[in-house]
Amino acid sequence: MGKTLIAYYSRRGENYVNGSIKNLKLGNTEVVVGKVKALLPDADVFHIDTIYEYSKDYMTCIEEAKQEHLTKWVTWLSS
Repeated sequence: MGKTLIAYYSRRGENYVNGSIKNLKLGNTEVVVGKVKALLPDADVFHIDTIYEYSKDYMTCIEEAKQEHLTKWVTWLSS
């Protein structure tokens, strides 16, 4: 089997969890990646960042994402 790469984006900080907004030390996807990495210890892990920094406030971030979707704006990614 070839080398495995786990590439992911995950939002830390304010997130929607079980019906309310909570401040997370690790984003939801980041937690799942940790579990997958435990099952695939030889896999490389690559965290994707955005060039544009979204608002730390969850509700403001949601509005930013809605505007991007409406205007077909593409978020540029970096590593």
